[in-house]
Amino acid sequence: MGDKINNNQEYLLFTSSNFPTGGAGAAFLNLFCKGMMSHGCPVKVYLTRGFAFKSNVERILRKNKTSDGIAYSYLGLTKRPGKGIFKPIDDFLSFFHLLFFLPSIAWKKKRTIIFVYQADFFHSMLLYLTKKLFGIRIITFVPEYFNKANFQSLVNKIQYNTFIFTLKHLNPLSDGLIVFSHFLKDIYLSKGVKEDRIFVQPNLTDFEFWNAPRTTEKYTIGYSGTPGAKDGLTYMFSALSLLKDQMPVSLIVVGDSPFGKSMIPEMEIACENLGIRSLVRFAGLVEYDEVRTYLSQCKLLAITRPKNIQTQAGFPTKLGEYMALKKPVLATDFGEVERYFTDGSDVVIAKCGDPVSIAEKIKWMLQNEEKVNSIAVNGFHKAHELLEYNLSMTRIIAYLDKL
Repeated sequence: MGDKINNNQEYLLFTSSNFPTGGAGAAFLNLFCKGMMSHGCPVKVYLTRGFAFKSNVERILRKNKTSDGIAYSYLGLTKRPGKGIFKPIDDFLSFFHLLFFLPSIAWKKKRTIIFVYQADFFHSMLLYLTKKLFGIRIITFVPEYFNKANFQSLVNKIQYNTFIFTLKHLNPLSDGLIVFSHFLKDIYLSKGVKEDRIFVQPNLTDFEFWNAPRTTEKYTIGYSGTPGAKDGLTYMFSALSLLKDQMPVSLIVVGDSPFGKSMIPEMEIACENLGIRSLVRFAGLVEYDEVRTYLSQCKLLAITRPKNIQTQAGFPTKLGEYMALKKPVLATDFGEVERYFTDGSDVVIAKCGDPVSIAEKIKWMLQNEEKVNSIAVNGFHKAHELLEYNLSMTRIIAYLDKL
C-alpha cells in the first residue's frame, strides 16, 4: 500500500452490514477489526445503514465501542426502518453525512486507508470519487455474488443490477480486493485486475469462542442459518422423511430471517407435509452464545446448500463454526467445499439437491461413530489452518503490506 501497515495511518471501514453483531457479515467484520487491532492498527467502523436484526427494540447509541475497543458509528439512522418506504430516509441521511465527512479526510496529516464491505451503490460511487480526488487508498471485501433468480420484483431487479455494476465496474478500481472464493477472483482477473492485488480468504472464525465444552447430546443433527429453501434446508427435511422409519433422528434449526417476516411458519408447514414435524425443533433467531449451546448439543452438524452461482461464489460462515466445535460435519458439494476439504477425511460430502444422497450420508455417519469422530478432529485442524482469524489476519496483513 506504498507504506507498511503502521500507526501513522488511519484505517476506516464503511459497510451497510450490521456491526458488531447481527449476522454473518457482522461476525466477519468484528474478527477482521479485532485482528487489525492486535497488529496495532485500530479500525474505525462507519455504518451506512441502521441496525437491522431481530425486532430492534433495544436502544442503540449513534456512537459506541465494542467490548474489544473497536469504535463504530452510524451515518444515518441507528435502526433500519422495517417498512420499505422509510428505508430511503436512512440511505439519504447516511449518503449526505458521508458526502460531508469524506473531504475532511484529505486535511488530516495521517494517511488514510478505507476498507469497504458491502457498501450500497451510491455510497460506493462517493467513496471511489473521493479516492480519485484525494488519492485515498481503498481495499474492498467481496464476500458473495447474488443469484439473479432471487430478484424478481422491479425494486429487486434494480438492486441486483446496481450490485452487479458495483461488483464488476467499481470494485476493480480498488487498490486491493479481499475475496471469499476463487470464483470471485477469476471474475476480477477477467476484468484485468492484476493477481497480486487480489487476496482469497474464505472467511474468518473465532476458534476460541466456538471451543464449547462437551454437553449432553439432545439432537441428532444441527443446522444453523437462515431456514430457507434457497439455503437447502428443504433437502434436509426430505432426507429426514426418508430416515424417520429407519432410525431415531431429530433436527434442530437455529436461525430465522434476520430482519422482517419470520420464515419459520413456512418451514413448519413443509415439515408437517413430510410427516416430520415432531422430529424438528425451530430455535429461531438467537444470540451467538445460544447458537453455540444448541449446536454443541448435536451429534452431527449439517449444511445442505444447493449448487448455484451464489453458493459457488461465497463461503459459509457456519462451516468454520461447525468444525471449530469439533463435531462431524455433513456438507453438500457446493462452492469450494471440495477445494479445501476431502470427503471421508475431514468432512462428509453429499450431492447437492439430492435428499437420497443426504439421507444415505447421515445414516452412514450415525452407524460409524468412531470413523466420523476421527473426521471431526481432522476437520477441526484443516479448518483451523484455513479460517482461524489470528492466523488468517497475519496473512491478510502481509498482503496489505505488499500493496
